[in-house]
Amino acid sequence: MDAKAKINQFYQLLCRNGRPGRLGKTFKTENNYYFLDTGTGKVMQVEEITFKVLQALIESENVEGLFELGLTPEELDCSISEIEKVIKEEHILSAYEVKTLIGDAVVNDLHETLTNSVENVTFEVTEKCNLRCKYCVYNPSHPENRGFGYKDMTWDTAKKSIDFLKEHSKDAKHVHIGFYGGEPLLNFKLIKKVVLYALELFNHNVGFGMTTNATLIDKEIACFLIKHHFDLIVSLDGPQELHDKNRITINGEGSFDKTVQGSKMLLEAQKNMKREPEISFNMVISGPNYENDYTKIQEFIESEEWLPKNVMVLTSAVDSGPKESPYFLPQSKEERKLYGSIYEPLEEWEIAYKKEKGETCKTLFSDSVFDKNMMVIHKRLLSDTPVKNYGMNGCCVPGQRRIYVTVDGDFRLCERVGLIPSIGNIDEGFNIEIIERLYTRDFIEEAQKYCKECWAINLCTLCYVNCYDEVKTHFAYRHNSCRSERSYLENSLIRYHMIMEHDPESLSQYNERELT
Repeated sequence: MDAKAKINQFYQLLCRNGRPGRLGKTFKTENNYYFLDTGTGKVMQVEEITFKVLQALIESENVEGLFELGLTPEELDCSISEIEKVIKEEHILSAYEVKTLIGDAVVNDLHETLTNSVENVTFEVTEKCNLRCKYCVYNPSHPENRGFGYKDMTWDTAKKSIDFLKEHSKDAKHVHIGFYGGEPLLNFKLIKKVVLYALELFNHNVGFGMTTNATLIDKEIACFLIKHHFDLIVSLDGPQELHDKNRITINGEGSFDKTVQGSKMLLEAQKNMKREPEISFNMVISGPNYENDYTKIQEFIESEEWLPKNVMVLTSAVDSGPKESPYFLPQSKEERKLYGSIYEPLEEWEIAYKKEKGETCKTLFSDSVFDKNMMVIHKRLLSDTPVKNYGMNGCCVPGQRRIYVTVDGDFRLCERVGLIPSIGNIDEGFNIEIIERLYTRDFIEEAQKYCKECWAINLCTLCYVNCYDEVKTHFAYRHNSCRSERSYLENSLIRYHMIMEHDPESLSQYNERELT
């Protein structure tokens, strides 16, 4: 058999369970070349020539890509032989075909899970808000505009929801109640009543959380929230210049001073009660000068003495809502062209900032943002041989991890999913038929069409967000999210292995931590 025939035969072997582009991902750091195998999760360090061959195998439309590398026949033959040997010894490039997706909603008895293992109820305690943040989903300018509402949740709806959680959480490992809006503190009277009732009903074995703009916090509210161990996310977009650009009152005035005042009251109450830090800050950046804004945030965190030194900061760009986009095969020429348009400003800022500051660079707020990405890589699925089953990405069991209860008592998956089909209501309970059809069978049938072609299928953290319109699955909303996820994961692989090259011991911090 001549060399070309041998290579063609090898390529056909790789194609036995689908296109090679789904079998793995090549990536490199400044010092080394790597290959991630889809089926096993193994990451292998390879030589440059082998890297080029692997890259051509998984990114080319056909075997001809190998012959366009400019390698001598001997180099190509040697590299193919080396890859064949590793395939036999390490079982790489052998991922099984994706025929379906599995998850707890499929494997476990859904009815049993939703009857006894519900963990969280998050209340939309009010539709009202005292701010008119320019990028808010409720604004008429937002593509998913819901409109600013004027309803408050009633005690009857709230009590039924707490009773429902109690009745359906017998086997739950932990139970949690969250408060959302609008601005939830506009209905603090109800929040207080819910907390006191829930503590009595659950014999104090319940946790609480809230997302708030903090502008309404006074000493009474601060003490109540800290006393009852609320996990708090305060919406503060960095320094006044950035915050007041978007987070304005109904009268068009900036809200920075009030948000800071409320945050200080929370921190003071926390200090007085000697409680562990339970407050984090969510900073939304609207651009267009992202990298400049991130520098301002970092300087703000370092200079403001009232902020704790170990403060947790979450940051994100403005969510512009679901948008349809075309689908391109992962690692295809079409997708690689689009990769150039995927802008990841936080990572680019961090690289430039560390380079500028050198050894004087302190801990950055971005560290906590990238922490989850490192966890995904560190805790990835690892197997000696390719796995035979593939999971439903980051999808939870609908209604089990969280129920988002609207002011009217309607059940939604969570507060992040937008206008998608309901999963029940407080009077009739879960609509198991809808959950099984829309959020398991229909989702799996649609998702596996795309997931079966993706090298990141065992790393992906995407859930139901951007997968539905108001009545059914609508994956044209999701394709951009998938491309961004693959880009994030590739960058996370690079970041993780750069750390492994220079400071492997620091990765041990993830051993005992759970990926949530």
